[in-house]
Amino acid sequence: MTMQQRTEPSPAAVLIAVAVLALVLTVAFGPLGFVIGLALFALMFVGTKKNSAEQIAPTRTRSRLRRLSTAGRVAIVGEAHHQDAIAEVAGLATLGLHDDTSVPATAVLVPEPAGRHDRAAVRVDLLRGDGTAITAGYLRSEQAADYQPLLDELAERGEVGSCPARIVGSGQPYGVHLYLGVPRLLLLDHEALGTAPTLPAEHQVAVMGERAHQHVLHRVVNGRTPVHVIAELRACRIARGSHTGEHTLEVLLEGECIGQLTYAMGLRYCDMAQEWRARTGRALCEAVITNEGTRGLQANLLLPR
Repeated sequence: MTMQQRTEPSPAAVLIAVAVLALVLTVAFGPLGFVIGLALFALMFVGTKKNSAEQIAPTRTRSRLRRLSTAGRVAIVGEAHHQDAIAEVAGLATLGLHDDTSVPATAVLVPEPAGRHDRAAVRVDLLRGDGTAITAGYLRSEQAADYQPLLDELAERGEVGSCPARIVGSGQPYGVHLYLGVPRLLLLDHEALGTAPTLPAEHQVAVMGERAHQHVLHRVVNGRTPVHVIAELRACRIARGSHTGEHTLEVLLEGECIGQLTYAMGLRYCDMAQEWRARTGRALCEAVITNEGTRGLQANLLLPR
């Protein structure tokens, strides 16, 4: 079931229906019917304008924002009923949006109580620059059922899940895509690095040399695996092997090294990490720590392709 079924009739449809009713009254009752029909049309016109304004009226987010995993891509539904709100967030009235352009935004996921049509619903709001939020659509029903229990847990703690989003399209209608991880890896276990954005999480890259840093990994996971964390990348030099002295990236958790990228991966990501650090202040990325039995704890970074 799509979210279109959960919305009210559009203002245009209501006005057309009232106009037809006014015409019928005019034919049936003459001038008196015309006056009654005109009055009804005026009342409905004012009402639809008021409802339209209420629909895009921003609400301030009182809950603390909790960063969610970005290791996935999710398209929302119902944007057709919130085009004015989406356009306002994107600043489309002044920026313009071309075929190959998308506008970055920040989304918050708000679980809603069970309704007449859906047992689980998750509303997607977009944040404005002043901290207020405007509804842009919903998760699909089948996705909402998977995400809602975790989002309900956050709500009980006074938190609301947040993730990056992109507004896409050329002229209306506009669409919204979320950078949102799968439910089993949705909540990041390590939040000590603040709210700085992480590199896009698109595929896994292995970390080398974790065996020498098992004490750090064990402290971070605290007996639970797999654990989804935020790591920091920092430039370093390879200390041993055929590429001794060459540049690569070391991986930090809680400020302590847990390993390095290989020489080849260092070549691929060094410049990217440097550019990301210059833009955001820190080169952060998501990582997953797993228990590989006799091989100990292993870390895999989630980095751009």
